[in-house]
Amino acid sequence: MTKSRKPNPNEYRFKIDAYSPDTMPLSVLIEYLKDATELLGEDNGTHLIRIEKGSTCPVIKIDDEAIPKVHKRVEDIITGDAPPKAIEAFNRLTQRLRNDNAKSGGIIAPNGDKLIMFPVHESPPLGYGPFNQQGVIDGIPVMIGGTREQVPIHLEGRGGETYVCHTSRAIAKRIAAHFFTTIIRADGIGRWVRHPEGQWEMKTFKINDFMPLTDEADISLRKSIAKIRAIPAKWKELSDPVAELKRIRYGS
Repeated sequence: MTKSRKPNPNEYRFKIDAYSPDTMPLSVLIEYLKDATELLGEDNGTHLIRIEKGSTCPVIKIDDEAIPKVHKRVEDIITGDAPPKAIEAFNRLTQRLRNDNAKSGGIIAPNGDKLIMFPVHESPPLGYGPFNQQGVIDGIPVMIGGTREQVPIHLEGRGGETYVCHTSRAIAKRIAAHFFTTIIRADGIGRWVRHPEGQWEMKTFKINDFMPLTDEADISLRKSIAKIRAIPAKWKELSDPVAELKRIRYGS
């Protein structure tokens, strides 16, 4: 009697129900594995050890120290909190499986649980997020208020756009010293969504720290443009500078 194979606690199965190992083109398998690597996020801690029979099923060994990081990253993908590259990899894998007419696809944990499944038969996502991303923004504080522990703050950006932010009371008190007067550079975490048309929108921004910008080159792009416009030039007196430029270049 043949004994059943005891599950290896480090072996995860990436099920691609579209090809068998005999029909899967190598170039296609490589693209699947590249996206799976981006999705898992632990390149040095993940290893392809074999391809199982039946539907194409790469078996990926994940090192002990990488397993909790992989599980956390997958949870963040499901909730929309993962880095953009991880979510993009998830969407690419889903679309690949659809294009290859797969019945299903996913990554299976050693105990047989579904770590993450790709929504092959659902309507394609029109957008994704929200998710968090570290970043910096520049703006003048134009609104500070509220009674909560996280104080709402609005910054006016260089192009006149409004950034909706929040921060602790201690930091808000420091920012208040620059109210309507100074551009600050805020460091923190933005909450982003991607719209169906491909446009990115930052819904809110948590300010962890900031610094006032005192270098005139950093302070105001609009001020710099105003200085350029103030430079005396005869072309400003022309009724149609573009036509004059064409005349000089190509002749009348």
